[in-house]
Amino acid sequence: MMSLRLIAALEDLGVTELIIGRRRHAFLQDESADTLANQIRGRPVVCYHFGSMTEGTTTPGMGSDIDTLYCNESVNIMSGRPDWKGGRMNMLMVKHATCSPQHYRLQAFRPDLPLPFTFPIWEFDVMDADGIIYRSNRVAGTFMRQCAALLNRPYSNAGPSHSLLEMYDFVHAYRCEILPVECESWFTRPRHGIWPTQDMLQTARELGCFLIPDGHCNSEYSSLEWRVSPSLIERHLMFSMHLIHVQCYVTLKLLKKDIINPYLNGDGKLTSFHCKTALFYAREQLVSEMWTADRLFDCILFCFNLIRDWTISGHFPHYIMDEVNLFDGKINSEQRARLRTVLDIIMDTHLAPLAFVKTDDLGLRLLNNVYTVIIWDMKPRRAIHEEITGFLSVYDNFVHAMGIRCILTEVADNSPDELCLYLHSLINALPFHQLHRHTSEHALCRLDSVNKVYNIRYLQQHLASTAASICLQQGMHIGNRILSWYSAAIDTDVASTRLKLASMLYCKGDLQMAADVLDDVERRYDYTVQAICGCGRMDPLNTKPRKLFTELLNEGDTGVLLANRVAYCVRFLRQEVFCAPTILHYEMIRDVGDDILHRDFPERVWMNWAVVDARPFLHYLQYLTFRDLGLRHRQVQAVCALANHILDSDRQNQVFHSETDINLLAHCMEMEGLFDPALNMYLVSQAILPSNNAANLHIRRLTNIL
Repeated sequence: MMSLRLIAALEDLGVTELIIGRRRHAFLQDESADTLANQIRGRPVVCYHFGSMTEGTTTPGMGSDIDTLYCNESVNIMSGRPDWKGGRMNMLMVKHATCSPQHYRLQAFRPDLPLPFTFPIWEFDVMDADGIIYRSNRVAGTFMRQCAALLNRPYSNAGPSHSLLEMYDFVHAYRCEILPVECESWFTRPRHGIWPTQDMLQTARELGCFLIPDGHCNSEYSSLEWRVSPSLIERHLMFSMHLIHVQCYVTLKLLKKDIINPYLNGDGKLTSFHCKTALFYAREQLVSEMWTADRLFDCILFCFNLIRDWTISGHFPHYIMDEVNLFDGKINSEQRARLRTVLDIIMDTHLAPLAFVKTDDLGLRLLNNVYTVIIWDMKPRRAIHEEITGFLSVYDNFVHAMGIRCILTEVADNSPDELCLYLHSLINALPFHQLHRHTSEHALCRLDSVNKVYNIRYLQQHLASTAASICLQQGMHIGNRILSWYSAAIDTDVASTRLKLASMLYCKGDLQMAADVLDDVERRYDYTVQAICGCGRMDPLNTKPRKLFTELLNEGDTGVLLANRVAYCVRFLRQEVFCAPTILHYEMIRDVGDDILHRDFPERVWMNWAVVDARPFLHYLQYLTFRDLGLRHRQVQAVCALANHILDSDRQNQVFHSETDINLLAHCMEMEGLFDPALNMYLVSQAILPSNNAANLHIRRLTNIL
């Protein structure tokens, strides 16, 4: 009965088939989108998401990090000299006498001949006492510190992971397609059960591993060592788990977080990877009949018994490389004694400490299930599931918007003609390399295709607008081909392409057609639509999505990237200037004096564009269009709607460019002849963002008028 009650509590927290599927789908989609954005920009980097977020083995209260590994595919890792490839950066894995299990040195080889370098060619190349050139593992750390300084963000690191933002960890790695000898025993050792299957083992062998810049904690030469990480194999194993296995693992982590590590008083740390390793061994050793809902407690106790035995022996074996001791650098002999004590308490009391787990109110939920008491401040299951799904959708859309911004950044300084040629060749030639996917990664192969189509459609929006801008500048006719590009991109989201089409029609003088498009946008832009910003002003981890938006997502589908329910910021590049209203031209030259020195790295590009939130831009375009059509009542409605949207505190999570939105409202006041209120509004905008704000230009301009 307690096993069933625990399962009910875990399902409240989103540990269900549907929510796990959504987590995996969302982060695999982000992984694919990030990789494709790098490829379009000519960067040979493949992105991987690992850890709890991607596995779906977390709950809202755990505060799990987003772990991302960036693999440099331009480097060829050699297990032997026959693996050398011409024209590539080659490095040979060398098992030096000082290397512990799981660690190697990387010897630098020439790209023109299968011979090692005899002298350092890079600042991170180190010559040892024998004259051999090895690659230092300090490359990634130095690079990330430079990025932190460039982005003006705090830097922190733990082992091989580096962080520029809270809740994000980044690891840089090289891919090794041939598994090292340390992994061979895992494939050949005798097993009592049927997991992992022979097919899984074959797939695991073909997935290869990574070399990450992390030396052994006790090594005198740790700066020259690279650790073997079979992360893809471990993810493959986790994805093969059934719901009951995930629920066991999540329970282990909750007890680890709230009971075990606090008992250790900061002396050592039992990690999630320790818990995952115990789960792997338990999955292999326990018969399938044990993994049932009514025996969840038994499975959890079995995992803790494994960990307890390892604390006694002093060796916590890595699941794939059993010579590796996972206690090293984490828990010493004295700390193991304390760990054994707390494990004995947990096991002797048959998991009674679960009642004291505070994360996500798990203990209270178990109490509620046992005594059927009502706890009023405890979130119901549906609300938690909506919260998780809303977060996943917002994050997914945010990653896509960021990726497009990064692609456009590469061509920000091109002339309009050059930009058109680039986008046209990109869209039509499909210059995407086939990603390194194993046949088992069907979901990722499908997501690659989906993301390619998405990127092409979004880039067509900018191709259409840039080509139309050239035509308007030169007084040329905007032909059907340009309109077909707008049409192809029209459903990228609810509003951005449609608003750019309406803006082009307004600038062209087709007022009635512009009004029709704006009416269509207004019909679509209801209270279920969530605004998304990819400029860096939106924190997807702390953006609370609209309730109606999250309710629509809970339909049973694992996909959460719904283009017909989000509205991206509207971006006009400088190459698209003649398709934008005059007021937005000021946004492209917003720097006054030394303002540019106050921009962080991403702002140095997009602040040369005109970027505005979709809903305020809709109402501003309505004001302009209805004014020129002579529809005074609709003109007044539009400016009132613009003011309400800006002033409504309930819509603050829908506004990311508030200074620009206020500038639009102030300009409407100008056009109404209300110069003093307009000036006051520009001053409000200036107070929000004192530098890099077009309001500074408007204040000077308006002061001269007054």
